[in-house]
Amino acid sequence: MRSATLPFLALAGLVLSGWIPAQAQNRDWGRAHRIIEKTQEDLHHVEHRDRWGMADRGHYDAAERNLNAVRRDLDQNRLDRRRLDAAIGEIEHITRVDAVDRRARELLNDDARELHRLRDAWRW
Repeated sequence: MRSATLPFLALAGLVLSGWIPAQAQNRDWGRAHRIIEKTQEDLHHVEHRDRWGMADRGHYDAAERNLNAVRRDLDQNRLDRRRLDAAIGEIEHITRVDAVDRRARELLNDDARELHRLRDAWRW
């Protein structure tokens, strides 16, 4: 009885160990790069950021840092959910800054939704 269990567990381990990298390879890395790149472009086009208070500027800087880190991770076929969540939170804060014009606010809200979709679709 014991001898039949061991080969089964070994086979199950091989299947699962092969499945995890295969699942990572099925990710749409190009789409993820495009979403991050667009978000960074939209963030750079936020008007009047020099008029922001120090705390709001800190959120902008943190969003840039986190998006850069996520982009570096994507270059290595990884996605750090914690950094992505932090970037989303910072971008959502920026959308509430009074100095951000309506069009930029809409673009950043769209970007935040796309980042949420990316995170949720990958379930990391």
